Amino acid sequence: MTKRSIKVQSFLKTFFGRGFIVYAAALIALMFILFAIFADVLSKYDPNEIDLMQSLALPSSEHIFGCDLHGRDVFARILYGARISMLISVFSCIVGAIIGMLLGLVAGYREGFIGTLIMRYVDLQLAIPPMLFTIIIGMLAGHNMFGLVFALSFGMLPGFIRLMYGLVLSLKQNDYIVALKFARIPTWKIILGHLLPNAFPTMLVTFTMNLGSTIMLESTLSFLGIGIQQPTASWGSMVSDGYSYIFTRPFLAFVPGICILLLVLSFNILGDSLRDAIDPRLKGKL
Repeated sequence: MTKRSIKVQSFLKTFFGRGFIVYAAALIALMFILFAIFADVLSKYDPNEIDLMQSLALPSSEHIFGCDLHGRDVFARILYGARISMLISVFSCIVGAIIGMLLGLVAGYREGFIGTLIMRYVDLQLAIPPMLFTIIIGMLAGHNMFGLVFALSFGMLPGFIRLMYGLVLSLKQNDYIVALKFARIPTWKIILGHLLPNAFPTMLVTFTMNLGSTIMLESTLSFLGIGIQQPTASWGSMVSDGYSYIFTRPFLAFVPGICILLLVLSFNILGDSLRDAIDPRLKGKL
């Protein structure tokens, strides 16, 4: 058995160390990912096709989760809504992580005026309630997928910047980093070749745990009418539409709401497990 295979086995053992709950979270997350990828295959209905003859139809063999006010199949909209929610969440976290990590690296390594300027901007943004800030940016950026990605990624910048800033301040005090500076190694080589790889595992955990919160935030914005607009399927807007029929057709709000709950919970559990696998010393402490 090679050293690499031993490390992989050790990682997997720690990752799934919490037992059934992690397996369930992984299965649920995988299920929703497959739903999003194969939505075209799994549903025979167009999620945006209006059929007023089926308005507010109850669940049946033809429509598993019934139909909404406009006669659109709820199951089809759940599948396509999963695609929208996950695409927005993943792209928002990627954009926020890349920009936040780069700014945090620069602020932590250079310090001085540039570092102070970046960190004071972070303090300024944190002084504004996150939800209010994201709503304002979302309204300015436009009610579309790209505008929502921009708003969500912009809103999560402070978290990535502050975490990377703290990691870089700690890492650059190590002897080998000081030695590299004395050896006149180019700054970009030190940052990209040593600081970034050492900080990346922690940033990966943060990225994973942000996926769930971003899905929740996207659903909240869509619920408020600021996010994805009709007729595009979105879990948040489905909850908003179904809220009016909470007593007569509760499945219209409960089904997308439960999907949001399960997916967010799964990503949070997987993020915790990834943190344990990367740094087993923290297991059970956070």
